[in-house]
Amino acid sequence: MRIGSQWPSRLPTLGITLGVLALLVLAGALALAGCGSSTTINAVPAASTVPTVAPNVAATVSPTNTISAPTNTPSGSQAAVSVLGGYGGFSFSPSVLTIKVGTTVTWTNTSSAPHTVTSDTGAFNGSLGGSGATFKFTFTRAGTFSYHCSIHPYMKATITVTT
Repeated sequence: MRIGSQWPSRLPTLGITLGVLALLVLAGALALAGCGSSTTINAVPAASTVPTVAPNVAATVSPTNTISAPTNTPSGSQAAVSVLGGYGGFSFSPSVLTIKVGTTVTWTNTSSAPHTVTSDTGAFNGSLGGSGATFKFTFTRAGTFSYHCSIHPYMKATITVTT
């Protein structure tokens, strides 16, 4: 049998093999090109300031997110609310919470998206910029406080404060 007689019958197989080989070479070249680049980010540390008060000078007190407290308000109680979310949507957890007067609630954002903690009546409004951000508010009077996220209005929750 002559070698030349097999050549025409192998052309389709050779074409497919060369095509696959060309794709592999192209993929390898792209992978190496991606590995060869480098990006350097120079992080600049955030400036930190330490407030100082000069002797015999009255210090200015900033307003807080606290409603005026009655004289018999207990202190020290804590409660936590997490902001959950991802592809299935965002939510406050728990969405219904009952606490005592004087309790400080801390909201913690566990998602990468920014959120707010906005009272429906304007009693409080906090911003949760990204994952790990927190907002604290001390409830100093009894009542029902409904709130939402102004960025994601479907996120709603309620805190009931009892005496």
